[in-house]
Amino acid sequence: MRHIRTALAIVVLHLVVVGLVAPATAHAAVDQECVLSEVITYDPPLTDTPRTVTFHVSGQLFNCTSSSASTGSYAESGTVTGATCSGTLSPGSGIRVFTWTNGAIAPSTFSYNRTATRVGGNIQVVAVGSITSGTFTPDPAKSVGLGAQPDPTACATTGVSRLTAAGSVTIGL
Repeated sequence: MRHIRTALAIVVLHLVVVGLVAPATAHAAVDQECVLSEVITYDPPLTDTPRTVTFHVSGQLFNCTSSSASTGSYAESGTVTGATCSGTLSPGSGIRVFTWTNGAIAPSTFSYNRTATRVGGNIQVVAVGSITSGTFTPDPAKSVGLGAQPDPTACATTGVSRLTAAGSVTIGL
């Protein structure tokens, strides 16, 4: 019996750590979880030399838990002055509009603050905020993406024009 309780405690702890079970202090139920895949392009390419760069993010949301919004997409663009390959770790804020494939529901506007850190040989970007309009308003929301760091050889020469990331989006934390 003791082994069963220990095994059960380990499973529950694992589920809490990976975010599959909401901790007791959660304020809202999870209304939507999706797998995230995104491509970020830079023009001109990122290098080690600071310069003004335009970026475009194209994201896909799939395997979502809400049956009324099972897939979606988003796009985000902007301009950064003084951008470099190592500057991809800079904090910031932004707005993403999740357009759900089911046209019967309104898009969700996600307003967020972003942090970025190195995790192993990757960059982890965490965006935390809330849905400020549309479907799932006024739920808190979080996006976590993980992608490879820019290639240092390319950063020192021709530059990096494209990065990819994979992760998740959770609405209602």
